[in-house]
Amino acid sequence: MKNEIIEIINEIIKDDGLLANNLDLEYYRDNELEEETEIDEFTEYVTDRINEQEIIYYSNAIEFLSENDDSLLNSIELAENMGYELKNINSELLASLLLQNMLLTEFNKYI
Repeated sequence: MKNEIIEIINEIIKDDGLLANNLDLEYYRDNELEEETEIDEFTEYVTDRINEQEIIYYSNAIEFLSENDDSLLNSIELAENMGYELKNINSELLASLLLQNMLLTEFNKYI
């Protein structure tokens, strides 16, 4: 399975999209990927790394949201679906949830 996973990683890196810019898959490919790694293990690894992604600082969050969800409808819907109440959210949380969702969507294209 290692060759299949390497092909997926190389395709992600080649596309230079959101995944390539936010996850260090080259390091995983070159240092952590083992011969017996199954696609499910790889998917879990990447999903865990995606769920660790955060956008910190108000200005970064506002910039990300204005570029990707200027009405905030998508990010607020994501937050509500995860059980957050409107009074408990802020721009950094919304931006992080949106980024994670965008990364997962992009990753699912490859799997």
